[in-house]
Amino acid sequence: MSSVFGDVRQIGLMSRDIDRSMRYFVEAWGMGPWFVLRNMKASMLYKGQPRELEVSIAMANCGDLQFEIVEQHNDAPSLYQDALKQTPELHVQHVAVWTEDVDGVEKAAHAKGWSSVFEPLSGPGRSVFVIHPSEPKVCIEISDRDPFKERVREAIKQIAADWDGSSPIREGLPQL
Repeated sequence: MSSVFGDVRQIGLMSRDIDRSMRYFVEAWGMGPWFVLRNMKASMLYKGQPRELEVSIAMANCGDLQFEIVEQHNDAPSLYQDALKQTPELHVQHVAVWTEDVDGVEKAAHAKGWSSVFEPLSGPGRSVFVIHPSEPKVCIEISDRDPFKERVREAIKQIAADWDGSSPIREGLPQL
């Protein structure tokens, strides 16, 4: 039997210091380059309530697996704030699956007892985070294969595969 969610494509980590966390992966793992988007405003639904977050997000690949680091800068209630309350340092906050059918995977997850708790309201595309009552700290992001997201994902993966160790932290997204 296969997973309700499909293949895990991303590991999402929470950090209190995104620059320290990126440096850790560059220096200790040799992983990069990291593409970082800083101080973005993000409208989200959290447990059915609209929230305005300010976040920085960094992405890099290790082979086919994408790593994402999130740092939330404001104190708006969110799934990210909940994760930070659990541990003081860098830690896994979610794993992500990428699918052509977010609604279908979300519906299948609901049938298995998962609940949708967090959803970005601004694109591109659609993502929804789900948790299960038996292990509510385990979070899965169901993300679509929006064409823009797919181009960014592939560019980050390809740049990582060819990376020579230079410019380990890069502001913004890769040139598409």
